[in-house]
Amino acid sequence: MKILVAVLLLIFVLVPAAAQEFRPGNKIKSLALSDTIVSTAIDRPGDFYVVTSTGQIQRFDKDGKLTFLYKAETKPTLFDPRDGARLFVYYREGQRYDYLNPSFQPTASFKIDPAFAIQPWLICPSGEYKLWVLDQADQSLKKIDVKALAVEVEVVVDSSVVDSVAAFRAMREYQNFVFLLDPAMGIFIFNSLGKHIKTVSAPGIRSFNFLGEELYFLRGGSVEFFNLFTARSRQMGIDSQYRDILLTDERMILFTIQGIDIFAFRP
Repeated sequence: MKILVAVLLLIFVLVPAAAQEFRPGNKIKSLALSDTIVSTAIDRPGDFYVVTSTGQIQRFDKDGKLTFLYKAETKPTLFDPRDGARLFVYYREGQRYDYLNPSFQPTASFKIDPAFAIQPWLICPSGEYKLWVLDQADQSLKKIDVKALAVEVEVVVDSSVVDSVAAFRAMREYQNFVFLLDPAMGIFIFNSLGKHIKTVSAPGIRSFNFLGEELYFLRGGSVEFFNLFTARSRQMGIDSQYRDILLTDERMILFTIQGIDIFAFRP
């Protein structure tokens, strides 16, 4: 399966993608927030989260009901709710990462060992006990087994790929690949050995996410999808007022600076 994904990701370079137009369903709910939304996330069961400029993390169910509000000490650098049972939060300030339970109570908190990364810029979880770390000090991408206290992968990011890893604003592992976002250029894809294999050109985007086999992101007035297995693409027209999007098998959640609109959706 890993080989198949790797081959098909490389097809992005070779095969022109086909386009498909479609529209969301009926609006279910609109919400107004009192704070500015800086990032969004969704867990596997379908609850979604917003991180605000004051460091709040708000969790909503699929119909827009606020189910929890957590006030972090400072605004998180990266928040990944994963499966909803073990939430991951990284703070570049202080170089700390926490695991939280569904009630947002810390179950574990760790400092990043300088022996593994001198100047971490971004980190993201890999399974239960491993981390991907982007180290600004030596421009490297590393995979660390924090339980075994061992570095499994360590690769210097080629300067021809990106001038500085500080250009990256988000990082996530999916299907054993690492996806890094440079808002000025797009999404950079690295394989399980830390090798850069593809850049999805998408200058100006704020975020990206995944729905099943598809990578998706919002650009201008369109949501763009790329199937990681077939290399096909499709687009969906969206009102240009929206800044971010999250999708499930049942819902499309669209975000403005301080608002949320929830629509029925079928992939």
